[in-house]
Amino acid sequence: MSQQTACATGLPEVAVADTRSNFGRWGWTIILVEGLMLWISAGVQVHGLNIIVPVLSQEFAIEKTTLLFWATPASWGSVVAGYLCAKLVEWKGAKYNILLCLAACAVCFGLLGTWSSVWAFTALFCGVCFFGSGYAYVGGTALIANWFPRKKSLAFGWVTMGQTMSTALFVPMLALFFGLFGVRNGFWIVALMMGALIVLVGIFVTNTPEERGCTPDNVSMTPEELQRSRVEQETYVCPFTSVQLLGMRDVWTIGLGSGGIYVVLVGVLSQLVPRLMAMGYELNTAILYLAIAAFIGVPGAYLWGWLGQRLGTKAGLIVYSLWWGVAVVLNMFELNIYTLWASLLMIGLSFGGATNLTTSIVAEKFPRAAFITAFGVIQPIQGVVRCCAFAVLAFGLTYLGGYFGAYALLAGVAVINALLFWVTDTSPVT
Repeated sequence: MSQQTACATGLPEVAVADTRSNFGRWGWTIILVEGLMLWISAGVQVHGLNIIVPVLSQEFAIEKTTLLFWATPASWGSVVAGYLCAKLVEWKGAKYNILLCLAACAVCFGLLGTWSSVWAFTALFCGVCFFGSGYAYVGGTALIANWFPRKKSLAFGWVTMGQTMSTALFVPMLALFFGLFGVRNGFWIVALMMGALIVLVGIFVTNTPEERGCTPDNVSMTPEELQRSRVEQETYVCPFTSVQLLGMRDVWTIGLGSGGIYVVLVGVLSQLVPRLMAMGYELNTAILYLAIAAFIGVPGAYLWGWLGQRLGTKAGLIVYSLWWGVAVVLNMFELNIYTLWASLLMIGLSFGGATNLTTSIVAEKFPRAAFITAFGVIQPIQGVVRCCAFAVLAFGLTYLGGYFGAYALLAGVAVINALLFWVTDTSPVT
């Protein structure tokens, strides 16, 4: 490792294959807070739509198809947030960005149950996606990269358990709130949960471990080394501009490969219930199988983090991409209960790996203090590709013979993802 990279990480050389979760008390606090932020952020942006759309449709007499149509362009707010919120983190720090975005997301989500027009829904849901991504997927990931520069894969493995649990738990919780408190108040209950997170972040979170008097990755450092590390982080000037980053081949391979992973993930998850119903299963059974797969994904999130830490993020992503390819191929064929459960097991275990590994590879390539600058360029590339998931599905379902053709396309995307990561150079830049 070069001297410049060593200074940028602010800690001595640590074995990449160290898979011990010895993060320290304050390190575990950061992991818990980010896990909670991902749980709520994924819920309000993605999973919650399963109940938000039908509830608002009934409450305001708006067609469900209309709300779903406008939810798609509104979700592009998360793509824009990748760049703008990253710039805010550069300017004011991750904690400031998280507090601001949490407050704004809470207001936007609370008002979803109050304003009754399609345009209001579109604007407010765009705000939910923008600020929800801003606090959890930009500010929160910057915290993890700052606190765990050498154990980011392992840390993200624990963190993404929160995102995975959101798949199974957020929708029932939201339905309970609507049933107990009514539609309008139900939205504000979730907003109050974000308010509670504001308090937790304000009290327990610091931008870097050095600010808390802790060391990165909880490694042993002398007081002099810790002070030097803190000064280096506070005075670090990123040598890369956005234009320079866009000229780097590895920025594009990481961005395109990461986006491709989400094409497969979104493509499979968005159609898993109707796919199971097409195989002859009842709706409630299909939903139960989805929930089981989601719970399998909780330990899976840690396992992918462990693998990325053990083998390196590049190798982890290649294995992860090919794993998805096999899972999709198994689900292509309506063979028997054994192949079905094998595919559900593989799909479930994959839930938590995407956010973990695709973020860790950015932290592996770029110095700790430059992570957010690079992530602010890579994340929008990833987001644009991710938005192609439904187009890929629609093409396969319409022109390639239904689910068999659609899943064949997704399996092909999985192989392309593996190739993109294969040609990516993850050597730290200097």
